[in-house]
Amino acid sequence: MGNLEVKHAESSTKVLQGETINQFTQVYYKYSQAKLQNRSHMPKDFARVLDRHAYFFKLKQFLERPPRSLMSLSERLISEQMDYELGMIWSAAFNETVILRMNNKYSDFYKLPDKAVPIELQLERRRMRRDLLSEISRAIWRNSPEWRKVELEFDRLRQAYLRVIPRLDIPDEVRDDWMKRVSEIKLVLPGAFAAISNDECSTTKVNAYYYTYLNVVTICAGDFNSEDIMQTLSHEMAHALGIDRTQYLFEVSSAFGRSLAEFRGRICDPKAFTCEDWHRFRGEFDQSLGSLDGYQVQLPEFQRCLKRRPTTKRLGDEDIARFAGILINDRISDLAASDRFLRITKPKMPLRNGKLQANPNYLNPCSYYMWSQGEEPIDDELSTLMFFTAEYRCSADKPPSIRLKDAIETAKSMSQKVLEKTLRIEGEYSARSLLEAEGFSSPPFERFADVVGSYAMAELLAQSPDIWDRQNRFLASSSWQCIEPSLSSQFPEESSVENEYIFDAHTEGDLRP
Repeated sequence: MGNLEVKHAESSTKVLQGETINQFTQVYYKYSQAKLQNRSHMPKDFARVLDRHAYFFKLKQFLERPPRSLMSLSERLISEQMDYELGMIWSAAFNETVILRMNNKYSDFYKLPDKAVPIELQLERRRMRRDLLSEISRAIWRNSPEWRKVELEFDRLRQAYLRVIPRLDIPDEVRDDWMKRVSEIKLVLPGAFAAISNDECSTTKVNAYYYTYLNVVTICAGDFNSEDIMQTLSHEMAHALGIDRTQYLFEVSSAFGRSLAEFRGRICDPKAFTCEDWHRFRGEFDQSLGSLDGYQVQLPEFQRCLKRRPTTKRLGDEDIARFAGILINDRISDLAASDRFLRITKPKMPLRNGKLQANPNYLNPCSYYMWSQGEEPIDDELSTLMFFTAEYRCSADKPPSIRLKDAIETAKSMSQKVLEKTLRIEGEYSARSLLEAEGFSSPPFERFADVVGSYAMAELLAQSPDIWDRQNRFLASSSWQCIEPSLSSQFPEESSVENEYIFDAHTEGDLRP
């Protein structure tokens, strides 16, 4: 049920969105088989815990269960128990491995009650969890033939983009920019590195992601194990050409963006930082911000017609200042509520038992972010903490409370100026909910990716000489749109009437694969 084989000229595509004969979803079965096949490549410490509980033996037994229609009642109950047991073993092994790794790095960590774990060690524990997720994902899918098909399709689609872009009726500078950006997109396994590790994406989730700041695309395991991913992949690759990526590249490559990146490298290395660095950066701050003026939207009319809803208002200076003020006040409030300002300024942290522990994140704003690689946008929360830390370090002559307050106010003022610039750049295409709610903006990101992605997909399909082959390939890559039998599919007209009474924040398809 739910499985198709779509024929092509020289091959076929299996669409596995149904179940096996013994009622496992196809994506779960593929995921479990990959675990068994690659058990020897799992992280050694994690695998030892799994082996202690005979996890792989039990998983193999579980996958060999008979169809439910052939089970007795007791067999069905045993099968349910095995399902729960396997999930508990996997989760327990994961948690045990993280605790052991933390204890190897921080002696006696295991003795700390959860409530007594300081934020700094909580962050490190999260890093270790994400690292372990990444290691497991790479082990499971390391030799997947389905992933190899994704890689080949990615290369074919890249070439399709490079053929179709020169034929588009767009300005030469946009064409050159898009050609460069298509050439720079990277495809990575789900969980290929810890910054993008995601338990669901590495297992059975049917989805795909483009990471704007990292310029990488990943296809989730539930997707590449169940269908032809041509349409999904062409859509995600198109995001690299979208207006949000254009804005990001403009900001980080501006004189201000380069200056901020250089300053970040210094402030996030507490031993290398000097107050001369800060005084120079702050002295040039306002002039440097001017480099963010003059941003030009690529293909504004095209972008405008792809908005998900019409915009009724135009952003003015007062609106921008108001929105920036709201955003920065919320940010400062969140940072203060989590004691971030206070914590970063203290070399030792009090534990709940009254003892003091060295603060591993002392005067290092970057250390409070799990995967800071320098890719953050210029208006990121990290910039606010950088400004705060620098001002705090360079005002040691003030009383402690005044020193802290002045540093917060300085960071707040500078961050608001940066936000005002980025809001002006985003303008009517901003995805910020504040601007959308008041009718000032509407982002075209998804519709842009749909349209531009369809150009590349059509170019790739055109390489096949047979129309039936093109149709079948398109069908195989559109299987995610298939609707299961239901009341709404059987009675569409009456269902549409009923749906008019449903309030849904995403009625325009904002959530899509």
